[in-house]
Amino acid sequence: MTLKKWNYVKKEYEPYEIPNDWNVKTYSEDTDEVVTCPHCGRNFTFGDGYTSHEIHTEHGFGYTVCEKCYFGQEHERYMRYKGKARTIR
Repeated sequence: MTLKKWNYVKKEYEPYEIPNDWNVKTYSEDTDEVVTCPHCGRNFTFGDGYTSHEIHTEHGFGYTVCEKCYFGQEHERYMRYKGKARTIR
């Protein structure tokens, strides 16, 4: 399955391949539905996920990613892009 991943340097989307059997979602009425993080492949319940800043649908809606990926490298890249990167002291 091909998703879209935002490239902060080029400021455009690039194709992002994931396995066809991953259950990736942008929306679910069931917060207990088990979904797959499109970054790392980890399974988690939809209600425990976060909207991706990087991996989107054709219309720009963010897929749900796991907490580790959202607050990890994805968040760091997003904050650098917005000019709000944390400084290490």
